[in-house]
Amino acid sequence: MRGRTLEETPERMVGRDGMIRFGTFRRPFEDPNILDAPLAPWGPVPAALRRLRLKEWQHYGIITPEKYFGMVIFDAKFMGVSFVYCYDRGKKILFEHSRQGGGKSAKVAGQLYDDRCEFRQRGYLLRFENRLERGHHLISLDISSRKGIPAMRGEFRLEEDLDRMEPLVQVSPIKPWRPLYTHKAALPASGWAEVGGERVELDPSRDIALMDEQKTYYPYFSFWEWSTGAARDERGRIIAFNLCRNMIKGDEWANENCLWVDGRISLLSAARFTFDKGEVMRPWRMRTTDGRVELAFRPQGERAQRINLGLVRSDFHQPFGLYEGCLTDDGGMRHALRDAFGLAEYHLTRY
Repeated sequence: MRGRTLEETPERMVGRDGMIRFGTFRRPFEDPNILDAPLAPWGPVPAALRRLRLKEWQHYGIITPEKYFGMVIFDAKFMGVSFVYCYDRGKKILFEHSRQGGGKSAKVAGQLYDDRCEFRQRGYLLRFENRLERGHHLISLDISSRKGIPAMRGEFRLEEDLDRMEPLVQVSPIKPWRPLYTHKAALPASGWAEVGGERVELDPSRDIALMDEQKTYYPYFSFWEWSTGAARDERGRIIAFNLCRNMIKGDEWANENCLWVDGRISLLSAARFTFDKGEVMRPWRMRTTDGRVELAFRPQGERAQRINLGLVRSDFHQPFGLYEGCLTDDGGMRHALRDAFGLAEYHLTRY
């Protein structure tokens, strides 16, 4: 794989010749045809097995001065998972609704230009409408109160104008025949939410959404360490970052690490994380091997989930809290963060 530069996006992720187009691209794929990936060095495995092995999700984090909203729709094929949580930043209180279901309970969009994600059960509806051809995404949630957890409702609009901002669009090789595809962005957010009758109005000149789309053929045993956060600087610009370390060995060039300044992306080298795996609520440190990122993370709360179904296991930890430190863009300009809200994540899987 060549050194990381932004490349023009090909028509398809997997070419008609069966070759996977690895790289970092300027725009999301109109046809992220990852199901055409062969999955084996000798050629395509049966289509049913490729569908079963594919893991897909869309995740959003929405940052306001008073609240943080985290939400996901995850299709593991043998099961579906969704959660929505609200963290009251002033009161330091977390409310969470989560659901699991069978193999067809979660719908994840095939592409972002005109498709949707949805997870629906009794008293629980979460929907993501991807309208990238019109420059935005819509989120709807309508969740009833349950077991002392207050009801949550909301409508959010997230602006992703590809003429004004550069998302991270990355295709990396877990193996030459097994791709990892992700699309991430930091977006202005508008709309409203109600949590237990308390209403929050969003302001797109202030509030920020962090988007994470993933379609990947994970190996049976896998892990990742992840870090993301965002804030506005004194000029009102969004300063945001994404860092990840996972099972990919050539991560100096095949990685998801970037800095955004007012929608412009700077690509970074490999990320390294220092934290206590047995106690993720202790402070973390993150850096990149090119010296352009030095961050400290102070967790304030955690969203965690453990699943043990025998052959299928997941140990998921997502602390959220405050970042401080410095990041350097491609022009050599240093950007300081202080008390910037964000997430970290440590996830071990067997599925």
